[in-house]
Amino acid sequence: MTIPASAVPVGILGLGFLGKILAAELKSVSESWGTWHETPPSEPLIPVFNFDWADKNFWSAMPETPATLVLTIPPLLKNPEAETERLQIWGTWMRQNRPQLKRLIYISTTGVYPKRNGIWSEDSDFEADTNSGKLRLVTENILSQYFSLHVVRPGGIYGSGRGIDVRLKSGKPIPVSNTPVHRIHVKDLVRIICHLVDNPDAPYCVNAVDLEAKPSWEVTKWLVENRNDLTGDMLPDATDCLPGTPQRIISNQCLLELGITLCYPTFREGMEG
Repeated sequence: MTIPASAVPVGILGLGFLGKILAAELKSVSESWGTWHETPPSEPLIPVFNFDWADKNFWSAMPETPATLVLTIPPLLKNPEAETERLQIWGTWMRQNRPQLKRLIYISTTGVYPKRNGIWSEDSDFEADTNSGKLRLVTENILSQYFSLHVVRPGGIYGSGRGIDVRLKSGKPIPVSNTPVHRIHVKDLVRIICHLVDNPDAPYCVNAVDLEAKPSWEVTKWLVENRNDLTGDMLPDATDCLPGTPQRIISNQCLLELGITLCYPTFREGMEG
């Protein structure tokens, strides 16, 4: 599958699981760059440099040439008030020292939505009911004060060696619950990001979730039944299944209206092996 790469220079803050795959699609885009923190990429496809979001001594290494920033780094502090102050300091520094970097796409999460029944869309009126969700909403709000911001709220990101099939093979536990899990393949997420990079007038916030949310144990059962490399003894015991919140649905209507065709519309295409 070929992802239509953006023609606009992109600065990726955080070359983790998502950032590395995004970088691969930007290798031919002049003046794109990325940052690493603890471990430098072994074979970087775009220019990279060491960046510590928590230490202002590293900020000046950020290139000054115009680019659209893509922020994949999660909140650094556990206290929303402290994280607010930290983000304000960074936003003020960026405004004063990197005014060319005005556009930013923040990779948030559907975890901002409360774990309650209902259909939750980008314009729903809600409050996060977990600390991690509150931290993400704080980040979205503060960044919007300093940048021309787009927010992407992906479901569980999988693909390229990360997902339930990998957990099964490594013997890690699978959540046994009736709660539907919203997912997005990492390559489809990259397609969404590239679309937003090239379309600054796109909606401010987009839920990045595929067309079929399913509880993890149901996906596990399907994998065992359809993949030769997975066996039945890996299947979690559904007799102890927890009730969960079966009617918590994250709307993907906004994503569909963007006109992006998902290459992996459900977990079946993404995990078929």
